[in-house]
Amino acid sequence: MRLELAGSLVRPEPLVLRFIANQDFDVQNYLDLEYTHFEVICIGAGGGRGGGIDTANSGTLVRNYGGEGGGGGFHRVRGLLSALPALCPVVVGVAGLPGTSHASNPTLTTNGGDGGGSSFNDPTCRASGGQGGKRAQSNSTTVTTDADGGDGGVGNRFIVGGGGAGGVAGTPTATGPGTPGTAGVDGTLFQNVGKGGGGGAGGVGKYGSGGTTLNAATAGGRGSYNPGDTSVYGIGDGPGVDPTSGSANVVPGRASGAKASPLNGLPTVYGRSGEAGIVVVRLTAE
Repeated sequence: MRLELAGSLVRPEPLVLRFIANQDFDVQNYLDLEYTHFEVICIGAGGGRGGGIDTANSGTLVRNYGGEGGGGGFHRVRGLLSALPALCPVVVGVAGLPGTSHASNPTLTTNGGDGGGSSFNDPTCRASGGQGGKRAQSNSTTVTTDADGGDGGVGNRFIVGGGGAGGVAGTPTATGPGTPGTAGVDGTLFQNVGKGGGGGAGGVGKYGSGGTTLNAATAGGRGSYNPGDTSVYGIGDGPGVDPTSGSANVVPGRASGAKASPLNGLPTVYGRSGEAGIVVVRLTAE
């Protein structure tokens, strides 16, 4: 007697797919290759920095920055390929655009654009983008600019924001350092849902010999942070030096999104302030 077995006895190796632009995921293609399960991570895009004032070493000599955008949210889901529809739309969040700056008039500055959400067969897996940072609303050396950072995004929703709160701008003084602002808040990770960090608030500087810091910017928050599980978190940035005026620490710190390391094995952080999101899918045969 001879037995004939249908199908292959060799299981395909795990396959990792990285999506950086919108397209459809054809489920049947991978079922035909004998994959049975999927795991997906969606990370939303970061918000853009708000516009500031750059007098370019003339007039009032002011150099200030808008707040930094929030980081993108994180969502991780696992399931059966056969439970998905034949075609699954994949949406990759686009980075928020920076706001418009101006030489002297704060009413002509604009807020940073919101980061776009990322999704895989929404609502199967989805993560919202970070909010854009607020514009600098003053070119005064003694009045707060209100250049607050944007809130981070959050996993398992598509509405922008919802994550770590953006930093709040301090109040400058004519000789510095002024009243400190607050840093962007860290975004948390709970089970498979993460929040992007809040963007740092903008600082105020002045052109001159080496530049003068009238009020320091604040740091951006960490994204998807859990001290018990650091596999996906991204570290935020501290404030930086303005390259034109030379004023120290007036550039707001970028907020962080998250990594897709559990699926793609890479240390790359996606969805930071002003950066795109991503969708990563891992297929297995079990």
